Amino acid sequence: MHFEKKKEGMFIIGMFSLLVAILLGRFGGEYALANFLEGLFTGLSIVMNLCFLVRFGKERRKNDIISQN
Repeated sequence: MHFEKKKEGMFIIGMFSLLVAILLGRFGGEYALANFLEGLFTGLSIVMNLCFLVRFGKERRKNDIISQN
């Protein structure tokens, strides 16, 4: 059960980071700090969403193996 909560949290953080990055890109202007934060949140989003997909895939394969037996 603890694994489920962590996985969902990673997805939520990834989506929120993507939202902030898009909003900063759209409304942040051409300031150095806005560009830095946009890149930071974009990178965080990529990492969190890829980690979520990897963990989700591992859990799904594990459940498929258990259900076949």
